[in-house]
Amino acid sequence: QEVARRLEAAERDLAAWRDLGQLLEYLRKVLKEAGPQVTRALVEAISRRAARLYADIINDQIGRLRWSEDYEILLEHKGYDRPFQQLSGGEQMAAALAVRLALLRETSDIDIAFFDEPTSNLDDTRRDNLADQILAIKGFSQLFVVSHDDTFERATDHVIRISKEEGTSKVVS
Repeated sequence: QEVARRLEAAERDLAAWRDLGQLLEYLRKVLKEAGPQVTRALVEAISRRAARLYADIINDQIGRLRWSEDYEILLEHKGYDRPFQQLSGGEQMAAALAVRLALLRETSDIDIAFFDEPTSNLDDTRRDNLADQILAIKGFSQLFVVSHDDTFERATDHVIRISKEEGTSKVVS
C-alpha cells in the first residue's frame, strides 16, 4: 500500500512536470515566432526617431533617413534611396549619429552617453545643429563629448583641455 501511494504521488508529480514542459514548449514557440515581429517594430521605431533627428541635424526636411530591417542606413531623396556609402562625409556622420541617438533613446536605460568627435566632417551649420540635438537629449544624467572643436562649450558644465607637449599629453584646464 505504501508503495502504491508513493507511485500515485510520483505519477501526479510526473503529470504536473509534463504539463509544465508543454507550457514551456508553447512559450518557447510563441517567443520564437514573436522575435522577428518585435525586431521589426523596434527597428521601425528607431528608424522613425533617427529620421526626425537627421532632419533636425542637417536642417532639411526633404530627405528621409531610414534604418532598414537589415540594418542598412539609407537616405531617401526625391524617390531614390542612397545607401550610406554614397553619402558625403557630413551626411554619413549626421546619419550615423542620428541612428546612434535613436538607438540610445529606444533601447537603453543607461543614463550616460559618450560621443567621440561627433562633429567631424560637418560644416558649421550642421555642426551647430548636431550640437543642439545632442545637448537637447533628455533622460541622460551626463553626456561626454570628446572633440577638437569648441562647438559644445556654450552649454557644458565642465571643459577639460588636453594638449600635447614634447610628445606627452597634459591637462591644460
